[in-house]
Amino acid sequence: MNPSSVTGYSKWWTLAATCLGGLVLNMDLFIVNVALPAIGEHYHASFSSVSWTVAVYALMIGVFPGGLGRIGDLWGHKRLYMLGLIFFTAASFACGMAPHIGWLIVFRALQGIGAAALIPGTMSLLVAAFPKEQKGLAIGINSGIGGLGLIAGPVLSGLLVHGSNWKWIFWINVPIGVIAIALTAWFVQETKLLEASKKVDWLGLVLLCAGISAVLFSFTRAENAGFDGFSLLFIGAGLIILALFAWLERRISHPLIDFSLFKNMQFSVPLISMFLFSAALFGSQPYWSLFFQNYWGFTPLQGGLSFLPATVLIALFSPFAGIISQKVGSRLPWFMMLGVLLVAVSFLIMIGLRTDSHYEDSILPSMIIRGFGIPILFASTSLMIMSAVPDTKIGLASGLLNMFRNVGTAMGIALLGQLYTRSIGQYPARPLELPEGTWAELLAQARQFFLPDSPALQPLGAAVITHAFQQLALICTLFLVPALLSILFIRRKASARDQDDTAIVAKPKETQVL
Repeated sequence: MNPSSVTGYSKWWTLAATCLGGLVLNMDLFIVNVALPAIGEHYHASFSSVSWTVAVYALMIGVFPGGLGRIGDLWGHKRLYMLGLIFFTAASFACGMAPHIGWLIVFRALQGIGAAALIPGTMSLLVAAFPKEQKGLAIGINSGIGGLGLIAGPVLSGLLVHGSNWKWIFWINVPIGVIAIALTAWFVQETKLLEASKKVDWLGLVLLCAGISAVLFSFTRAENAGFDGFSLLFIGAGLIILALFAWLERRISHPLIDFSLFKNMQFSVPLISMFLFSAALFGSQPYWSLFFQNYWGFTPLQGGLSFLPATVLIALFSPFAGIISQKVGSRLPWFMMLGVLLVAVSFLIMIGLRTDSHYEDSILPSMIIRGFGIPILFASTSLMIMSAVPDTKIGLASGLLNMFRNVGTAMGIALLGQLYTRSIGQYPARPLELPEGTWAELLAQARQFFLPDSPALQPLGAAVITHAFQQLALICTLFLVPALLSILFIRRKASARDQDDTAIVAKPKETQVL
């Protein structure tokens, strides 16, 4: 399918279909967080059990996108995208009907697999549908809607969670999914490639998924149990499997992942930036929600609405970020750096948090700044990585970009949780007159962002929590420093496409699109 052959009517419906898919799959990454207490009460389940409804979804969308993206390159992205939509929508309905917490976790895993199938097709279908002069706009809108879903999840959850109404956090996906399925079936054209006859590297897919699953499982488990021997064993096993996968891929004729792509800095740097960005921003988001609700006493709705300033700015600014990314041409790496820098500044503001700070003088400025930084980074990284690969590997590139984002998020959540707990335990100013047992109880409550019940101890509890949250913000800022530095290593290659400033690198036409 040649982009010029797609009618304007069809390409905008393609954008709508892919935006709806991206919205719901990202929204469901954090929409469950606010509902965890209600879900635990409904099923009479422990918090550790209920937390797996979040973790297993993140695991699936961290494990599968890279491999499924390559399958989409070989079999057709519309076919894979449709399958993902159907799977995701059906699993969302099943989540709301789950009779037991165990079944809810199973259905969330299936929902995550459906979401993972949506991820690579989103960008591939857009790139095929839009001419080169409009790709930046399309990618900007789509990336912005995806980022909007990540931040809008807690807002929507706060609106929906009231008693047994928590089930609507899943059922709301059903009408959206049905609309997306209809739009995809009627308006989206298939991207069948001449290399569709190539074999799928099923062994490579199994090894990749097994290795990433083991690593992510250990980090997810560490959120509650810490990095004990069991977690370290899984990390070691996962790394060995991934090393075996890399060895195999270099020795077969049709590998799942072409490792030569990573030699191109315009391909590898956006992956590094997205990984670190996601570890800092999305990895810390659950702790922001806990800070709002447990420390400041916000209701679930108020906690969700606290993210609204960033959400609104992402929705408004994303199309412009996409257009600017398209126009800046050779200066795209600097535009990407601006996005990382803005998010880093949003965390620097939080380092100045005090016990007497309020939302308006601390959190709000941070939200406004990241509302501009997120769409800039999403649009620039997506456009750069799509321009750095041939048409036959767009699905793989999109899948890897999202896999790095989701793996970064999962690892960020686990690492930041450990660092926050460590900061609580190392608070330097324990009053000598305070009994050891009382101090231990205060620290235990602080780890969950709760103030002590005793009014006399609440100022001390506030100081402990604020100190640890400052450390969390500092670590998130440091996460972004390597992302900033890595962008400096991008070297732009001259090409005929430099003349119109619409791409980073001339994209080789390895195959003809039917």
